[in-house]
Amino acid sequence: MKCKLIPKITGGSGLEDIKEALVCDKGYRVSAIRRTKTYYSTLGTLTVECEQIALPESTTCAPQANVPKCTGLLEGCSGDSWLGGFHAFQLENATQATVLDPICCTSPSVSVDSSSCINDQLNTGTQDFAHSIVADLVYRGWQCWHQYDGNRTLVDLLWKTEICPFVSREFPVITRSTDCEECSCACGVEQCSNGVEPVRVIHRKLLFPCGCDCSCTFKCLTP
Repeated sequence: MKCKLIPKITGGSGLEDIKEALVCDKGYRVSAIRRTKTYYSTLGTLTVECEQIALPESTTCAPQANVPKCTGLLEGCSGDSWLGGFHAFQLENATQATVLDPICCTSPSVSVDSSSCINDQLNTGTQDFAHSIVADLVYRGWQCWHQYDGNRTLVDLLWKTEICPFVSREFPVITRSTDCEECSCACGVEQCSNGVEPVRVIHRKLLFPCGCDCSCTFKCLTP
């Protein structure tokens, strides 16, 4: 297991001067997204897991032209592109409501089957969640909505994602024995000094027959 800190990115987004990078390395797909709360966090912190489907030198990744408006329209990635991570912007300091700006990646070696996509809800308002996909699927399109409380305060974003089959000519899907244990990657410190879990990006690589290689980046967020 290799661990390092997630860099902080600055930029004029019009939402917040600081944004956190939850971005997979080039050639990797997001394979899991989860949010975990502790007693000290309002909504919890995000973890993104990544698995390789293309060579970095043949992959191009870029953010969207505009940050998602979160009106329920399908945004995010399309065609043969896949979700390679997010930039996360905090919209509401008091409730920690955060918008996720998708990073979309393409490679000549990866084909996405648009005719077989499904849509799946990631979360319910203010709750923990964990969502993952199997080895022959990618996250692609992205939908989000604002959730308000009775005082019209933004308390969370609701997320729904498009999930599609893909084929990679460079990294065919690895089928391991059902006797193999799940590839589990611990990452960084369990909790930060303020009692909140760190933001994490975990890269997993499955090895034959039942091995697993993990690398991890993490960051403790301060109020």
